[in-house]
Amino acid sequence: SNSNSNNNNNKKKTNGHRKKPKPSGHNARHDHGNGNGHGNGNGNHTTSGFGNGNNTENDTEHHANLGTFRGAFLPSLQSILGVILFLRLTHITSQAGCICTTALLLASTASTLLTWSSLSAIVTNGSIQSGGPYYVISRTLGADVGASLGLLYYSGSILSGSMFVLGVVEAVHCSIRAYYARWGYGFSGHLFWYDSQILSLAIVAATTTCVHFGNRFVVVFSHLFLMVTVLSIVCVLAGAVAFALGIYDGNLQPYDRSPMENLWPRFEPDPFTGVTPDVFSSLALVYPSVTGILNGMSQSHRLKHPSQSIPRGTFWSIVASTGIYLAVCWVVGTTVSNRTLKVDKFVAASLAYPHELIVRAGVVVSALGLVLGCMSTAPNLLSAMADDELLPCLNRLKENR
Repeated sequence: SNSNSNNNNNKKKTNGHRKKPKPSGHNARHDHGNGNGHGNGNGNHTTSGFGNGNNTENDTEHHANLGTFRGAFLPSLQSILGVILFLRLTHITSQAGCICTTALLLASTASTLLTWSSLSAIVTNGSIQSGGPYYVISRTLGADVGASLGLLYYSGSILSGSMFVLGVVEAVHCSIRAYYARWGYGFSGHLFWYDSQILSLAIVAATTTCVHFGNRFVVVFSHLFLMVTVLSIVCVLAGAVAFALGIYDGNLQPYDRSPMENLWPRFEPDPFTGVTPDVFSSLALVYPSVTGILNGMSQSHRLKHPSQSIPRGTFWSIVASTGIYLAVCWVVGTTVSNRTLKVDKFVAASLAYPHELIVRAGVVVSALGLVLGCMSTAPNLLSAMADDELLPCLNRLKENR
């Protein structure tokens, strides 16, 4: 009877700890998720396993307080509504046309929905802790596959953050170029020597500082940035409708108004680069704009009910973002002339109502929010992998916490 009571107590002690990855290979270790295990009889024995023994259930419950809307829908929607919507979609529409651009968007969305369905099937079959995609994959396909894909997703998050930082720099340069041209001055494209590099490093340092002082600041700023992004989109759509009706010109001229000129593809050399795009290069620009659905899963450790919130929030973020992309494509594409869309890559700001500064600032703020998301997601992946002790090079991260 004493032996049975000790076994029951040991099971209770390990319930609150991180679940180990699924073993794979011939040398799989049959360890407990808790770092320390007590034996029966007169002595004690210890086993080393996956997970950190200090991660208790109370700590998880303390941080897991977000619902579907704030924890899954908003992060996924924010990662999809990025700089490509403002700086590249109108240019793609001028080259590929509204009909072809719509087909590219729907094809990209279909691919995203396949990913969503697969992840939803996995997510609803068990509990999810910190680590997001890595945790789900490592507990279903094995630790080796989870570590490999986790490193790839980590690299992708870092590279996406770099792209968003460059989006901020390009938005600033486009705005300065527009004001210089309006005042009658030429603009060489640079404010000072290495201005793009210095501004990019300053943005990375600022976002890193924000993430370092606490994830609560990231959540607050991310929601604020998303509100500015949505306001910018509303201003663009309102300005385009008013421009089509002839009651508002923004920073365009009446001869820039040309209804139904961009319905079909008109691939021509780019005015700035001289390169003639095609369908595949247009798809390469469109596809990254709809691949941000994993950002909601990366917030799994903050969700009250991850198995319910992630599938619902991710699905509705895909539907909402696709509708927004199609609306901007058709409203702007059927209103502004083809030549204007090709020359003015920031035509979204030129159309904005009531003022262009709302959209110019909104693009910068939107990109900063995306950078914050990447900077907060990538460390969580490494932290989860360090807890599972899969890669010896990450053990130092576990020791320093």
